[in-house]
Amino acid sequence: MTWNGTMVDAADTETYYLHLSAFPCEKCNGPVIAGSLGTRHDHISKETDIRKIGAACIACGFVPEFMIEPAPEHCFRPVEWKWTIKDRPHLVPPGSLSLQADLPLEQKS
Repeated sequence: MTWNGTMVDAADTETYYLHLSAFPCEKCNGPVIAGSLGTRHDHISKETDIRKIGAACIACGFVPEFMIEPAPEHCFRPVEWKWTIKDRPHLVPPGSLSLQADLPLEQKS
């Protein structure tokens, strides 16, 4: 029920938030960007169901198996995520695949 008394479906009131943070890569000391998603079930409730969605070094592509707790100054403000994430049936275990193989090679001029 909304503040003015109208009934709404629970799916219409859920809001998802993307959380990003950074910490140094254990291989190259480059920035590892880690992400998580949280859910607010309505406009007045606290964010719950916070789940990690992955991390990768943007310098070398290494995917760490364990994530370091970032310093508070390396945590970015959450943003609303309006898109539904599709199910991923073929999950890759953390640390078993590097993103570097999927990235295009830099062209030297």
